[in-house]
Amino acid sequence: MVSQVVFNPIAILAVAPLISSSCTLWYAADQMHFLRVFTSPTNRPKSDAILPTYFKEFLAAGLPRVIGLLAVTFWTVVANYYCRYDSLVATGSLRWYQAGATFAVSHLLFVPFVAPRIRTIIADDRSKGPPTRILDEWLYIHSFRTWTVDLAAWACFVVAIAQNVSA
Repeated sequence: MVSQVVFNPIAILAVAPLISSSCTLWYAADQMHFLRVFTSPTNRPKSDAILPTYFKEFLAAGLPRVIGLLAVTFWTVVANYYCRYDSLVATGSLRWYQAGATFAVSHLLFVPFVAPRIRTIIADDRSKGPPTRILDEWLYIHSFRTWTVDLAAWACFVVAIAQNVSA
């Protein structure tokens, strides 16, 4: 009984999607911040030379994080559904958890728009423009995705948790 006061797995399960979607949002904001350094007018000439190799390593390290966070978000919503269904229905938070999961997975709908740009940067294919210009395009799509589906997922989980707490 005391262990549930300190470590309540059901309470942790309830907030897990909010935590993972917060991490997704934070990581996306960090990506915008750190990658915009390459596109500043001062750095652009040097950035065109190093972006292909940098982006290859950046993607190798970042992609598992993004996929992992999205997976944690989705699967913890599924776990909430199966472990807490009655409670979610009673509090009215089920639809918010489902909407949050849908928005989180919608992050992947942007892959067809960003993948060609990532390939172009990594391949250093200058026929489509300098790497920094391609990165500008990627950052635009990334920003749009972050402030729409990623933020919407996070907001849905905030509402879901708030409904759980107030009930």
